Amino acid sequence: MKTKILSFLIIAIFFVLFVPFLPRYLITLITSIVIYSIYVSSANLLTGYTGLISLGQAMFWGSAAYIVAILTTQVNMGNFYLISSIAIISIIILAAGFGALAVRVKRLYFLILTFAFGHVIWSLAMYSLQKYTFGFDGIKGIPRPKLGISISMENNISFYYFVLFIAALCFIFVYLLIKSPFGHAIIGIRDNEHRMIALGFNTYIYKYICYIISAIISGIGGILFAFFNGYVSPHELHWLWSGDAMMMMFIGGIGSFWGPLLGAAVYTGLRYFVSGYTMYWFGIEGIIFVFVVLFFRGGIAGFLNTMLMRRVNPSIS
Repeated sequence: MKTKILSFLIIAIFFVLFVPFLPRYLITLITSIVIYSIYVSSANLLTGYTGLISLGQAMFWGSAAYIVAILTTQVNMGNFYLISSIAIISIIILAAGFGALAVRVKRLYFLILTFAFGHVIWSLAMYSLQKYTFGFDGIKGIPRPKLGISISMENNISFYYFVLFIAALCFIFVYLLIKSPFGHAIIGIRDNEHRMIALGFNTYIYKYICYIISAIISGIGGILFAFFNGYVSPHELHWLWSGDAMMMMFIGGIGSFWGPLLGAAVYTGLRYFVSGYTMYWFGIEGIIFVFVVLFFRGGIAGFLNTMLMRRVNPSIS
């Protein structure tokens, strides 16, 4: 317990007090890491805690980002709270419709179905709705949000703290959800769904609700990304971005609380620095992933937790 409190305090001190004094480019990098960690936490909730492996998380991330882009640049809507509400409600409707079908199937079929749904949304954005999404060109010129307070989000540090606040709320919500009876139920479904059914649980409803919650968290990440990046492209909807979420989740530690943040930090940080020296980043990315899968089964979070446990109790092997 003391170890968990200490790790939380160290992370909180770093992000709250230390980051603002870093160079501007590092503040920008860390802001993107925090936003990506929200996205990965949504995948972790669905896969790590519920056992549903999805290749469709980008569908919710990208849809929310495109809604923000269209409302701000084409409708000239400036109210952040109204824009966010419209985006989140749209994601709920999208997830409720697709989820009703997706959670009826299991394992590989769920993976294939979420991939198919995501590809449908990507195709709509690329071709059918090209008038609004501009296809491969994407949407540029998305302004920073206006929160109705005296603090301007054009300032990078102010926007960083805004993103950090939203991310903290998301992580606290996920933590409370996992520690609740609902969280214990979805973990039970992940470990042995047949036993949960035998105990009288309606596993379909639990998975369905978790799918929608996961989509909302992913959408929140997409909203922040659109305002932060100022540009939304079809890549945000592509299944490869869903694959990136899975890689970050596995690198950080699937089914662990800090896994999404650690995975997003390592994955994004390495991509940023290594790509400055070589164009073969994707190959290095694959090697890193193979290395983690072979030697760090619990990801970085699992490895660090084991090291801390060994320091507390040397008899642990």
